[in-house]
Amino acid sequence: MQETVAWWRMRCEGNLAQPPGLQARRLVDGVERFLALEPRARVLDLACGSGRQTLELARRGYRVLGLDLQEGPLAEARRAAREERLNVHFLKTDIRQIAYRGEFDAVVNLFATITYLPNDRDHFRVLDSARKGLKSGGRLLLDLLNKEWLMRHFEPSLRQQGESPHGAAAPDRISFNFETGRLENHRASACASLRVYTLTETKALLERAGLVLRKVWGGYEGQPYGMESPRMIVLAERPAEESPRRPRHENLVTAIRIKGRRKKG
Repeated sequence: MQETVAWWRMRCEGNLAQPPGLQARRLVDGVERFLALEPRARVLDLACGSGRQTLELARRGYRVLGLDLQEGPLAEARRAAREERLNVHFLKTDIRQIAYRGEFDAVVNLFATITYLPNDRDHFRVLDSARKGLKSGGRLLLDLLNKEWLMRHFEPSLRQQGESPHGAAAPDRISFNFETGRLENHRASACASLRVYTLTETKALLERAGLVLRKVWGGYEGQPYGMESPRMIVLAERPAEESPRRPRHENLVTAIRIKGRRKKG
């Protein structure tokens, strides 16, 4: 059976007419521009899948680590990296429990993949782990589905050709759960559920995780964010470490002599 309504594919799955390699290059062009990456920057790609964008970042000379929980796509990514002799690594791990601390100049999560996790608490855990993995002043880039756009253009169902008028063949359908804020995709070809956030909700979640919202775009070519942009590409930052505060009590030790340094006077 074929879909007679291609709403989801056209609106939410990118330009299918573009070759995958070209899609990856154009996407990474935007990632580089938004993050202002320095040469040989250390980049963490969360939920990297088969690593299409991870590999493209490595081709451009960045030191990249891709994390995902599915071994199949990771094995595919490792094979491609070996064939091209790229300096990139892939690790099977839960992105809610990243073990790295202050290692990365940038963290990216593309195609709204963290929002497929079961609940808002999981999304917070990912962002909190990402913050811990970033260096002071490091940046996070999130590629999310824009809820403001979705509510304007949402089509609640897809019908299949050949569907019996008596209901012999149940149609694929897409629905939105207003209580949970999740888009439910029940197509046989891609059954999934993802949380859709407004910019206000995203900002609040970032702040709760200790990150600061810096900018938002509506597409990888720098299109302005608004109600007509399907994507919501968010740039956030781990704040630079503050200077240590002086102790409140005067009788506390306020300086430690560095070993080996002569004492003045």
